[in-house]
Amino acid sequence: MGRLRFRAPRWAVGFGLVGAVVVAAGVAAADNPTTTTTTTTTTTRPRPPGVFAPSVSPATIDNRSGCSHSTSATVSTGTTGKADHVTFRVQVGGRTTTLYGRGSGSRWSAPFDGAAFGPDHGSGTVWATASGPGGSTESGSSSFTVADCPA
Repeated sequence: MGRLRFRAPRWAVGFGLVGAVVVAAGVAAADNPTTTTTTTTTTTRPRPPGVFAPSVSPATIDNRSGCSHSTSATVSTGTTGKADHVTFRVQVGGRTTTLYGRGSGSRWSAPFDGAAFGPDHGSGTVWATASGPGGSTESGSSSFTVADCPA
């Protein structure tokens, strides 16, 4: 009996080689797995504290003692968030003074002396500034009155 010979066409031989290369690449990839890791870092910056418009109690004080009103008052405000300190800016006429609040948490106050404005009198304005790790915030203003007490 004779040998049976099969001769594959050239194009089939080409496909066979490509198939062998693909199989070899798949085996190599299975032996050497690749892992990709992605890391995301988020930095959170603290927000500045919130501060409410301050109030002055009583709302009318005298610029000298011996008249019908008290010469002292209390300026107070509330805060939200983390406030490390609060200052009050008080303005009457052409004079401005800064008061340093005492307190902690959400309640802050400072004593206010009408005599600090001497002869100045009339409508006054007060603002509060709260400062914390995230920065500073200034409140809206409130009004009060320094009454003229004649000497």
